[in-house]
Amino acid sequence: MSEDTQVVDTAAAEREALEARAKQLGISFHPNIGDEKLREKIDVAMADVSDAQAPSAELTKVDRDLPAPGQGKGVRDEALALVRVRVTCMNPNKKEWEGEIFTTGNSKIGTVKKYVPFEAEWHVPRVILQMIKRRQYQTFVTKKTPNGGKVKTGKLVREFAVEELPPLTEKELQELKQRQLMAAGQAD
Repeated sequence: MSEDTQVVDTAAAEREALEARAKQLGISFHPNIGDEKLREKIDVAMADVSDAQAPSAELTKVDRDLPAPGQGKGVRDEALALVRVRVTCMNPNKKEWEGEIFTTGNSKIGTVKKYVPFEAEWHVPRVILQMIKRRQYQTFVTKKTPNGGKVKTGKLVREFAVEELPPLTEKELQELKQRQLMAAGQAD
């Protein structure tokens, strides 16, 4: 077999591998697309797939530091640690809502579901807080075109404004405990 024939066979094999990979990823492409362009499309799709499958950066850091069973605090404890916050809903479609039920989770901590009221001081698990901070909603704005016309375009906006508050002091905790006991009719 001559050297030219080997180069053609290698190029054809590489092209077949690229096309097979593109079909596996569900990428549509024109039959006349160049190898470099097809390779770029595959790289972009692979990056999108890995981004979609990766949990948030915070949880990834926690997963890497996963202690052996019986050692350390544990991933679940860290993810479920309560954080004191005040959440404000910025979505006009939810202006009459008093709160919302948030659900999130992964293989390390399981499913976490909590009700969070809006405009109130509340304690939420850290993993729920991370999800709330990432949430966005789509809104439509009218923009002027260069020829003077108007066109509506969509844009993503943060759905919630989150104010992280300092943890309760010991005195505040004792006052809260006393109020809860009095409300239950068990004052000491």
